[in-house]
Amino acid sequence: VALEAAGARLTLGSDSHAVIDMSEEMRAVELNERLVSNQRGHWRSGALIEAATATGHQSLGFGDAGQLAVGQWADLVTFAADSVRTAGSGAGEESVVFAATAADITHVVASGRSIDLDRTTIGAQLSTAIDAVTSA
Repeated sequence: VALEAAGARLTLGSDSHAVIDMSEEMRAVELNERLVSNQRGHWRSGALIEAATATGHQSLGFGDAGQLAVGQWADLVTFAADSVRTAGSGAGEESVVFAATAADITHVVASGRSIDLDRTTIGAQLSTAIDAVTSA
């Protein structure tokens, strides 16, 4: 919060090799602030989504990504509003930040192309790639 008050822009990403989940990253910012301030609701879902998209991309030098606008990269995700985590929480941005996880992503478009989300196939391909690296 002190950095925000000083004019710093919040940007989010992931450097984890174990779990990459932007909903968890967004949620962690609010939860960690609660621990420090003993107050809820400092970071609103819209601000956290912006930090994970537009300002996150800008911090990496990609001014042409992170928002829905003409000339921007078409990187999009769709979240299920009816999973065990999101059911009853609504279909808004609050649900994406405070209830959903990466497991709730149902559709991905990257660079304007639809990505196959067959998690069984993706998991098998990942295991093969990891085995190749660790056995080399």
